[in-house]
Amino acid sequence: MIANRFVQLETTPAGIKARDQETAQTVLLVDVRHFDSRLVGVIHPALVSVFAIIEDDGRELAATEVVQGRSLKDLFGGDPCHPKRAAEIVSELADGVAELHARGVVHGNITQASAMLTTKGKARLTLTSAIGGEEILDVNALKLVLKTIGGQPTAEVEAAESAAVLAALLRA
Repeated sequence: MIANRFVQLETTPAGIKARDQETAQTVLLVDVRHFDSRLVGVIHPALVSVFAIIEDDGRELAATEVVQGRSLKDLFGGDPCHPKRAAEIVSELADGVAELHARGVVHGNITQASAMLTTKGKARLTLTSAIGGEEILDVNALKLVLKTIGGQPTAEVEAAESAAVLAALLRA
């Protein structure tokens, strides 16, 4: 039993898959440090939800939703995708980042490793690696992800200074 609440089911490379005894939900327990508590309970289709932060045996763990998929780094680490698909992926991520920014939260660690595609092809951003910073850093990181997975940003996209504007431009 972890934190008198979670029953360990298995250990995965991403964390500990466990059953939450309070909600009967399967979660992924991930080690975190200095987690921004404002991320708990944020629900958005492009963000991996964090349900709770717990302490167990001197560790701080985030209980997150279990998402089946692979990181963009694993998927595109050298073989870029079609530019249109790259724009779709990053526009989904930018929508999630815009939600964070609307709540006053900056992710600060958007990379190909912190972004993933689900088995259904939807882009998701993990929140357990969030470190804060300035909003423009998130926007610039999204543009970098776009370029590295095969996107070809226009001058308008390059000039975008908010995640919401970036998302809209990539969908256009």
